[in-house]
Amino acid sequence: MRRRRLSATLATLTLAAALGTTATAAAAPATTTDDPGPLPVCATGYVCVHHDRGLVTLVPEGRRHTFDPPVVTTAVVNSTKIPYCIGGTYNTGVGPGGTFIPPVDYYATRSLTPSPDGICLTND
Repeated sequence: MRRRRLSATLATLTLAAALGTTATAAAAPATTTDDPGPLPVCATGYVCVHHDRGLVTLVPEGRRHTFDPPVVTTAVVNSTKIPYCIGGTYNTGVGPGGTFIPPVDYYATRSLTPSPDGICLTND
């Protein structure tokens, strides 16, 4: 059953990729062990924002996205060829092929912005 659910999620993400749109999908249920499991993944050509409730928002490469209201985030995975700035509880960035996992229990993401030069403003 889990394989079927995962296949349906991947089919939805593939369709969104083919249409070039932003998509949101439900992730597989969390495990109950202390093992954090594998790192979050993302379809090539997208930045994926993993929400604390198991949803994933896919933002196509080169596009910006604003979350209104902000979303509690467990990870941001950049599967694009350009750096992205993450506006949130504190501002940071994630490079091409990189993964940002907030070092705090509560991190709210407000925006994702492509940054071809790799420079992001910080809250400091």
